[in-house]
Amino acid sequence: ITGAGRGIGYELSTALKSHGAIVIGVDLDYPEKEYVIDHKLKLDLTKETSIKQVGAFIKEEYEKLDVLVNCAGITLPFDEDYPASAWKKTFSINVDTPFFLSTTLVPLLKNSTESPNIVNITSLNASLAFPNNPAYVASKAALAGLTRSLSLDLGAEGVRVNAIAPGYIKTKMTGESWTDKDKREARANRTILGRWGVPSDLVGPLMFLSSQASS
Repeated sequence: ITGAGRGIGYELSTALKSHGAIVIGVDLDYPEKEYVIDHKLKLDLTKETSIKQVGAFIKEEYEKLDVLVNCAGITLPFDEDYPASAWKKTFSINVDTPFFLSTTLVPLLKNSTESPNIVNITSLNASLAFPNNPAYVASKAALAGLTRSLSLDLGAEGVRVNAIAPGYIKTKMTGESWTDKDKREARANRTILGRWGVPSDLVGPLMFLSSQASS
């Protein structure tokens, strides 16, 4: 699971571990106070060498991979002086990393006998835009498209590829919107249930997609 150090990635990795999975987390840092996962790899996945390290580690330790969860993501709010570096960094983490990590780990997924699959964490905003963040919206739309493309290409080889598209989830990354009452209410009002989600809301969908129940 990428982005396992905090937020949604932390919640999902902890949940998978509690259900008996061997969990390998990959993140730049692990600021949460408690971790129960099996391996914490501290790597910058925007670097090709780091992606190769992940593959080498899994191959040496387990020789196969059952599930890859591409969860790591960033959002850099837009303003009139939005720098090209912010746009490129957003796409590097939100799109490039899932693509290159997925393609690197395909041979290990093919070694699995457990209905191997990739789960990409996209966003409600892959199809429904929200204000002042074109890089995030565009990158999540690109990740949704990548999911469809990889599912077509890899499905015939026995590797399923799906996406979970959360709505507004209360995490550190969304803290600025949550603490602003007007923004918090505006986002809640755009949802059918009229509330923000929490990371644990995504555990059920991930369990389903990660298991043979969704084969």
